[in-house]
Amino acid sequence: MRRVFVVLAFALTAAACTSEGLPNSYADQDGRAETQFVEACQSALADSDVDDPVEYCQCAFYTVAADLSFEEFLALDERLRDDPAALSLEERTLLEGVNLPCEFTAADINAAVSSS
Repeated sequence: MRRVFVVLAFALTAAACTSEGLPNSYADQDGRAETQFVEACQSALADSDVDDPVEYCQCAFYTVAADLSFEEFLALDERLRDDPAALSLEERTLLEGVNLPCEFTAADINAAVSSS
């Protein structure tokens, strides 16, 4: 489980990087933050014992996006770049709490984004 946690922290830092500059929301740049998060997560889990990395990584993104505003996501990304261990207990619990079947869906994220 520790490896999976590290993967999620890595995926957070990879998600905010784009060649088009930083997205302004989870939906900006055709959902680039989600795409990059999921791709980085899947790549990092390639040699892990996670049964379904695709589903797991998508759920991890939904879990993060449902709990953190995009501004909080970017702030967390920035802290992790400076110090990969710079997670609060609440953030660590969030990342360690990703389980399948996923309790979040794309509809949950869309609703959260449109209400903010």
